[in-house]
Amino acid sequence: MFFIANIIRYSFIKQQLINLLKSNNLNNSFPVNVLELFKLVPNCKVMTYQQFADKYNTDIDFVINMCKSKSGCTHYDNKSKNYLVLYNNSNTNHNVNGRILWTLAHELGHIILKHVPRVQFNSIAENGFNEDINKQFETEADFFAANLLSPFQLFKPLEINSSSDIQNIFGLSAQASNFRWENYQKWKQNHIKTAFDNDILKLFRI
Repeated sequence: MFFIANIIRYSFIKQQLINLLKSNNLNNSFPVNVLELFKLVPNCKVMTYQQFADKYNTDIDFVINMCKSKSGCTHYDNKSKNYLVLYNNSNTNHNVNGRILWTLAHELGHIILKHVPRVQFNSIAENGFNEDINKQFETEADFFAANLLSPFQLFKPLEINSSSDIQNIFGLSAQASNFRWENYQKWKQNHIKTAFDNDILKLFRI
């Protein structure tokens, strides 16, 4: 798709998400198994920071510095056309399971939305790479992750009535759950039903 800097491609992201979900035999169990979705991506390998450190006889601090992130990063090799996703699955330093889940969905978003080959050095760290376009990519990846892990369309049928319900059902961190709940209140007031809503309900079989 044609890329315009500083314009968030919301419609494009929704369509890519639907295409991905149609390729996977989903059920209505949560949290979403993002690692299974990575298997749908050709030429993509996913490793934890510890696995990478063990394989190359180094330590976690080296991997964090290499990725420029304590959470995760994605690398793309121009020659082989392969993706390598690294993520920190340790629960130390407040890296709770919900945070790990979001990191995986966020990195998957970078790949599905074809951000990585566009970035200098072909590597994306979760917490930044290069100013304006990078902010756009981060926003797009977060929008993708949010709609994959906790679609607003499922809140009513799943009887989501608080941020605690979001955390308990979708597996997000407390911080992410609070953010999603606040945005859901705004979404309810202004939302007009679309085909995307129907697709999400069908694909998650709710």
